[in-house]
Amino acid sequence: MKILVIRFSSLGDVVLTLPVFRALRQAYPNAHLVALTKDAYADALRASPDINECLTLAKGETLPSIIKRIRECRFDAILDLHGNLRSRLISVLSKTPRVVRYTKAVFARRLFVGWRVSSAELERHTLDRYLDAAKKLKITLPSSFSAGSGRESIHFTDGQEPSILVIQTAFLGDAVLTAPLLGALHERFPKSRIDVLATPEIADVFRQHPAVSSTLIFDKRGKEHALAARWSLARALAKNHYAVAIIPHRSLTSALIARIAGIPRRIGFNTSQGKWLLTDVVPFQWGTHDVDRNLALLAPLGSASSAVQWGFKADPEAQKKVDARLLQAGVSPATRLVGINAGSVWATKRWLPEGFASVADRLMNEPQTRVLFIGGPKDRPAVDAIMQKMQNQPLNWAGETELKELIAAIGRCTVFLTNDSGPMHIAVAANIPTVAIFGPTTKELGFFPYGPGHTVIERDLDCRPCGLHGADQCPLGHFKCMKEITADMVFAAVKAKLMQPHEIKPERLKA
Repeated sequence: MKILVIRFSSLGDVVLTLPVFRALRQAYPNAHLVALTKDAYADALRASPDINECLTLAKGETLPSIIKRIRECRFDAILDLHGNLRSRLISVLSKTPRVVRYTKAVFARRLFVGWRVSSAELERHTLDRYLDAAKKLKITLPSSFSAGSGRESIHFTDGQEPSILVIQTAFLGDAVLTAPLLGALHERFPKSRIDVLATPEIADVFRQHPAVSSTLIFDKRGKEHALAARWSLARALAKNHYAVAIIPHRSLTSALIARIAGIPRRIGFNTSQGKWLLTDVVPFQWGTHDVDRNLALLAPLGSASSAVQWGFKADPEAQKKVDARLLQAGVSPATRLVGINAGSVWATKRWLPEGFASVADRLMNEPQTRVLFIGGPKDRPAVDAIMQKMQNQPLNWAGETELKELIAAIGRCTVFLTNDSGPMHIAVAANIPTVAIFGPTTKELGFFPYGPGHTVIERDLDCRPCGLHGADQCPLGHFKCMKEITADMVFAAVKAKLMQPHEIKPERLKA
């Protein structure tokens, strides 16, 4: 792989590209890395062991001449860290298949210089902008440059067994998407004790994870809602002498509990409401999947994320109970089972009842195929509305399973059809081919089905996304994002996975 990095001037800016070359070298050890700069600054780059070759811009050289040289090199990717007209023309006209460019924040700078109007964008270092651009090449950044906290990475010797606390007290989907982080932590620190602080609603997600030593309960909506109870919880955690707290949840409470517990290293995102209580902050990257964002929290630990390991499995007793219940309902191991999750916390994330009813009826007419509706107690009204519109009677377990049984039931499915919600991530973590219907939310928010073998069905509208999570009603009143997704499209996607579940490539279908 041949990668060209462009930065013509000045000397300081050219020197700042060195960490980028280090990151590229760690990500692609065998790549041929080339720098393009002015002749006056070339020596600052030639000394780097990470750079294979340095192309220089000769004084008076014409643009066509430069472009011809770049074309002859046949690069696979260009990383433009200059961002002026000349570098843009070079990258565009060089016929290189992959071009990534960094964001200069020119407008913010001009506002500040001309009108003294400050912004958060101006607080970011140029190196951070360079590294953000490098991330678009799908690389794993070296830990010394990812966190941006200025602190040294944590390195434990083999004889040490540091205790680590992961605080995740958000929703079900967030809990499932934390599982790969736990697996990566165990891989990095195999002798460490890894505990998770979670709410009662999501605790079962972590209890079966092989990396978790203990799941601790924080009943923040119940008995520990009061400030005094939270203080007591934090002081109780202090007795465990944790060396590190990793906090994917971006709430003030999560950061505050870690601080009161006296945990010396507290790692979280720079968008956390309690970031001032953290010792290490990691950039929260929009447009990145939540799994990858969580894995980035490993950077201050001197750990690069490896392949995603969900470490996710059903409770054995719950699996036996679910299997027995399915057999009693006439669902044998040979039966193709399509699970359907029609619920969501947010009303605008729910596809139409008549749509689910039509797809479920058609699936039940397929040979050796049964349909199972799942969900929590709050999803029962939505599922009942679907039942009233159906001609056939599927299995309806909505509101009848605990979380352990819900996980086991989803893991038994051949295909899973779902709204954008927590059960969607459970299906993905269980390696079940998933068809997900996205309305008000989009892939760019970072919560789409992770990995290959899944399909997102969505309507391409200018009003999407209308919020981070959805809403109780469509802000514009037309609800086109869901109304214009047809039953034919959804049925076709599910049937394709039933026929060839292991050969379907990840895709996004536009209605």
